[in-house]
Amino acid sequence: MSTKEGPGTRWRTPVAASALLIACAGGLFWLRCVYIALHSRLSTDPLTDPHGYELFIGTVLALPAAAVVAVAAPFVVEPGSNRIRLAKIVATLLVVLTALPAAALFTA
Repeated sequence: MSTKEGPGTRWRTPVAASALLIACAGGLFWLRCVYIALHSRLSTDPLTDPHGYELFIGTVLALPAAAVVAVAAPFVVEPGSNRIRLAKIVATLLVVLTALPAAALFTA
């Protein structure tokens, strides 16, 4: 007896593993960018970032890194309602948390 697999199940594991690696790498890069931006903004030492380049570059690079995570993360789980729920949660969290360095960039 052989069981018939559904369409696309052959590539399910490699796609999920690749998506997990891409999402983790993008997430770590995003976290580093947010840390750099917030560290630059919240530092009391004027010599930490005298010209504000860390704040600007960290904020600008955090946006595409968040987009990579938001696109790759849902492919880790199986298709269906779990994927949609994960996409909504990840996208919402990244938008809210990426707004922090963006708000820090534009506050005096």
